[in-house]
Amino acid sequence: MRSLHGKRAIAGGAIVTAAALLMTASPMASAEPKLPTPEEAMAFSLGKTLTLKIQDGTATTAEIENFKKLFPDVAKVLEDPSQTEVSVQEAVITEDGEAVSPETGKPLTAAQLAEIEPPADAKPSDPSEEEETPEETAVDPAAPPAEADGDLTAKVKGGKWKMTHITHTHRSYLGQTILKYHTYARFNYKGGKVRAWGKRYDRFSNESDVVKIGSRIENRKSKVPASSATSMMKRHVELCFAGSIGCYANIYPWAKVKVYGSGKTKVAGSGA
Repeated sequence: MRSLHGKRAIAGGAIVTAAALLMTASPMASAEPKLPTPEEAMAFSLGKTLTLKIQDGTATTAEIENFKKLFPDVAKVLEDPSQTEVSVQEAVITEDGEAVSPETGKPLTAAQLAEIEPPADAKPSDPSEEEETPEETAVDPAAPPAEADGDLTAKVKGGKWKMTHITHTHRSYLGQTILKYHTYARFNYKGGKVRAWGKRYDRFSNESDVVKIGSRIENRKSKVPASSATSMMKRHVELCFAGSIGCYANIYPWAKVKVYGSGKTKVAGSGA
């Protein structure tokens, strides 16, 4: 099982909307939304500017720290794209049906496998919404030459299956978890070829009160069989004041995995 953790600056993070400047937290029962104070309006305006600077790499540590110190109530609900964390967990199902670690080849415990397989609340890909992209030709340079394997468009038999579970953790400027976006992709490989896609899913966990989950806006997988293939999913999420009709930001978490006929995988995606 592979687990990679690391904070990184991400392109395309949260965009603060004009709605933030027109209304702030107010109970749903209120007849009229509460207008922001001048300080609140300024805080969200500065937050928008700071987020954009983080995305293009021009924000300084001093600017970020000053924003958190001066506007803690806003900083705890605005996403900081520089704190997005990515982790990857994987399992290989051998031709004998045994679940093993792709790194060590050792059998995985039931608990380890449960961390990789999608839980019951994961949303499966809807075939009617999938976009199939053209066949890919990239190969894993470390893999042996591909073997001829006949017509793989029929039902796949044999080969190994691999499940890749990617998690993007989104955090606020104060470090609190806003949400975790999970994507899952299963594929079959043998003889230097990606032979078939299995089930693909996505889901959210650890959502804070400001999260309003939207629809899946991208769902792509490339044509197989091929020497490599790519799966991608993307969602729309709004950040809204708890108990309020006002939403102040949109984020677009996405994840992509490129898989090879050798079983190797390469993860990409901004998460926002």
